[in-house]
Amino acid sequence: MIRHLLLTLSSTALLAACAHQPSSTAKTHEWPLYGHDYSNQRFSPLTQIRRDNVDKLVPAWTHQTGVKATFQATPIVVDGVMYVSLPFNHVLALDAKTGQSLWKYEHKRNKDWKMCCGPANRGVAVANGKVYIGTVDARLIALEAKTGKVVWDINAVCEDVVTEGIDALHENDPLSRERVSGGTGIGIAMAPTVINGKVIVGITGVGYGLHIEEDRPDAPLGAVIGVAGRYGRPGFLAAFDANTGKRVWQFDTIPTEGWEGQFTPTTPDGIPLNRDLDKERATFKQYQDAWRFGGGSAWTTPAIDPKLGLLYFGTGNPSPQMDDVSRPGDNLYTVSLVALEIATGKIRWHFQQVPHDVWGYDLASPPVLFDYVQDGRHIPAVGQASKTGWFYVHDRATGKLLKKSEAFVPQSNLFAHATKEGTRV
Repeated sequence: MIRHLLLTLSSTALLAACAHQPSSTAKTHEWPLYGHDYSNQRFSPLTQIRRDNVDKLVPAWTHQTGVKATFQATPIVVDGVMYVSLPFNHVLALDAKTGQSLWKYEHKRNKDWKMCCGPANRGVAVANGKVYIGTVDARLIALEAKTGKVVWDINAVCEDVVTEGIDALHENDPLSRERVSGGTGIGIAMAPTVINGKVIVGITGVGYGLHIEEDRPDAPLGAVIGVAGRYGRPGFLAAFDANTGKRVWQFDTIPTEGWEGQFTPTTPDGIPLNRDLDKERATFKQYQDAWRFGGGSAWTTPAIDPKLGLLYFGTGNPSPQMDDVSRPGDNLYTVSLVALEIATGKIRWHFQQVPHDVWGYDLASPPVLFDYVQDGRHIPAVGQASKTGWFYVHDRATGKLLKKSEAFVPQSNLFAHATKEGTRV
């Protein structure tokens, strides 16, 4: 049985006891940004749907897309039009009241490009009379909001991308003696955001290494198979001119100098990481160019503070993902909350939740902005959920850790390393 994607209308709200809802110039009945506004709180001030009537909701309309794939996008609603990105980066414009199709953009992928992470994406951005979408083949495209016609179409990854082969595996990896095909595909999963005439977007797929290819058409790359070797590349977040697509700045998530950090034995909040620091320091000279293969994807749409002129985003895991032999050090700025200057892309501060990650504890949730109340003072803060089960609250301007929540899940052997006998994490 063929399952088609259904688009339905719903209402959600994010309520935080320590937060004051940010003011917004958007019309209350619209959803103009991925997180509703730059705070990423996804809070709507609408009051028609309440606790006492939410059980009476029924679908207003349904639109069949005909796409047989997973759907992750947040629809954008501006001036009565709903803009929806579909799997494989097709875009629909619908009448928000009736669901009637106004136009459709059909994306044509580069034929030889490999998808790292499936065909789904998180959504579009709408501004300046244009609709912006990042694609699974690492392109950034601007469409006319009224017609869906292409205004410009650029490659977000400006250099030639080499898909890794089996020779990228470490010589001691048993898989290097097998017949294996596949490689890392670089793409864009996040919904872009637009601020001060700039389209902000980041790339994904840089931290996985070799994959298995499937024979069926449009199949995403399969499970990671290479666990040692020199594959991958640095991730980045970049700003592009909203009118022309010209690259304004680019922040690489792996610095060319200082990427090894301080060989930190604990997390920033003092939890031991059980690292063999002597061994890492001993191999540093051999792998001092590990930044070239460093990983650090940018998965989620940044939160933005226009007053401070800063944006905040989380980074992915280092590469190789599991075998850490070839990447001694802290692997900056992977698994970090990073604050950048909107105008220049220069880093203002960072907080690395897990230095030298080998567990896949990357930052997969969008940062959220709110006012944190401490000793009667309202401090502009940024919050970041963690795969380790804690929620971190930081001073937005300095990055100072203001609060670490109680654990949301039981913690046991959180930073234990794998053993031949098996280790429960």
